[in-house]
Amino acid sequence: VGVSWVSPSRVFQRWFLYPPDKTPHFHPNETTLAWLQHTYPTLPPAERPLECTLRPGEVLYFPDRWWHATLNLDTSVFISTFLG
Repeated sequence: VGVSWVSPSRVFQRWFLYPPDKTPHFHPNETTLAWLQHTYPTLPPAERPLECTLRPGEVLYFPDRWWHATLNLDTSVFISTFLG
């Protein structure tokens, strides 16, 4: 897929990131909110993702093959691109 960067224009977003060598406990049919409420609290600290909250105007870069999930903390409009 390639590297990626994102920049929310008017929203706060909470990001969850796992490096390629760690397989996350994400389910394809579950929303990030459901994962955060049900799965995340049961994860041991060593299995939790890297996290950050991105504010409007900030940019997040993550390398190729990193797993990620986002939770919009408000109504959202953001720009995302994959460079490959």
